Formats: sequence, C-alpha cells, structure tokens
Amino acid sequence: MLHKFKSIGLSLIALLTLGIESVDGIEVSVSPPRFEIPIGGKKRSQSLKIKNFDDKPVQMKANIRSWTLDKNSKLQEIESTEQTLDQAIIFTPSRFTIPPGGEQTIRFAIRPKVKLAPGEHRAIINLEEIPRQNKNRNPNSLITVASMGVVIYAYSGEIKRVGILNSVNLDTNSNGLTTAVFDISSQGNAHVRMNGQYAIWEAAKYPGSEVTKNIPGLDKSKIKLPANVLAAGKIKIKPVLATTRRQQILPVAKKLPPGKYILDINGDLSGIPIDKGIPFTVPPLSNTSKSVNKKF
Repeated sequence: MLHKFKSIGLSLIALLTLGIESVDGIEVSVSPPRFEIPIGGKKRSQSLKIKNFDDKPVQMKANIRSWTLDKNSKLQEIESTEQTLDQAIIFTPSRFTIPPGGEQTIRFAIRPKVKLAPGEHRAIINLEEIPRQNKNRNPNSLITVASMGVVIYAYSGEIKRVGILNSVNLDTNSNGLTTAVFDISSQGNAHVRMNGQYAIWEAAKYPGSEVTKNIPGLDKSKIKLPANVLAAGKIKIKPVLATTRRQQILPVAKKLPPGKYILDINGDLSGIPIDKGIPFTVPPLSNTSKSVNKKF
C-alpha cells in the first residue's frame, strides 16, 4: 500500500497517520499495516518493512506510543504507565536512512516488565521523517515533517470480543450522497471490527438477504456489478474499542434518484455474521435529507 504522507492531525485508518503536512511529500510503503499479537506467544520477535519509492534517500526516526480513540473515533495518545504497551516494547533501529528504492526493517518484541491486565493493549510504532537539509531554504519558512505509524494490538490472557450492531441509519444529504451510520457496541475486553460488503438495490427488485452473496472482485478498479445492483463496495469503518459504543460512518452511494432502496449487507462483526437488508428512501430534491433507521 503506497502512501504520500500529507496528513494533518490525528486519525485512524488502515495506517495511523500522525503529525503535520510534509512539504516535499515522501513516498514509502509499510508492511504489514497492523499487528495483532498474543503476549507470551511462541513468536517473540516481529518485523516491519518500510520501502522507499522516492528518488532521494529518506531519513526517519521511530518511537513507540500508546493510544486510544476518543468519542469521535479520533486517535488520542495516552499517558505512559507500567500497564501501557509502549513500556513493554523494545525495538531497533530508532533512526535510519533508506536509500532510493531501498528497504528498511524494524524489529520489535513485547517483553512486559510487569504482568499486564487481561485484555487488549495498544501501541503504535510512530515513524517520523527527518527533514532533508536544504541550503537554499528560506530561513523564515516553516519546516514541516511527515509522520505516520503502524498499529500494534497485543493481547493478555483470555480475550472476549462481544460486538453488537445496535442499528444502521441511512441518510441522504442535499448533495445526493447517501451514508450508512453503523451504531456499534463493544462489550468485551478487545476491539470489534465490521467487515464485509454492501450493495444498493432498488427495493422492488431486491431478492432478499438470504439470496444475495458477496460480489467477487470489488477491490478492482473496474468491475461489472450484478444485474439490479446500483452500487457496491467494501465495508471499511473504524474499529470500536472495548467497553465503548460508537457511530461509524460509511459513504455508500452518490446521486441516487428519488425512490425506495435496500442496503444489503453481507459481512460480520468480529465473527458474528451480519446478513441484513435495510430499507431506505431517497427523498425528492426539495427535501434536504431523509433518514430511515433499522434496529436489529
């Protein structure tokens, strides 16, 4: 996965992007995008690979932070304590240069100094660009750096994922964009995550949730959708951390004409099958929005 790091603020996606805008825009890929590791498992050492696609060397430094998500599902750094995962991780190297077209491996291991409480613990390997020296740079100009990170979930003791999909709310705004709002509770001791596919059908032609199946090839840029499917895509929303309830938003369609539709979901919530057809209405253009709520 290739990323130009030009992000501002804190957000959680497949990769966690931190920091402020990069003037030059470095181009690197990171693999894997996240780790899920049992503490005390057989594989003690883990590795992260960073590849430089730029035609110039990239200098970077690394550090470890622990994090949570706030009520808006935005990344929030938390204070380091003996129970936070950052205190249990050792890694190398902390500073490095990747030549053009080259690759760097960061190796790390989880070695707690104290017994960690049962449940999920979270950290991030934060990778920060070291700005290139530029003798012609205006001394009064603002120097900014690119910063991103890779999520680590580590699990201590027995893990219980208890996810509840409370409702799905469909809303179409005045610009014709239809979004699905997933209201999800996580009642165990680890995060839950919604996976799968969605498809939009005209209500009159919908065959029922027991008939519809996943559509092959949705990751491809060009794909012919099945007959009577108006739009489809992957369900890509943020995780819901343990003991929290969040509303996660997913855009599902643009410019649907006024009428009655079905949002068909074929997916799962951390192992719990979700196979539902949710009716919604796109109102005439004279109305600004219309919401239809379906509780499970």
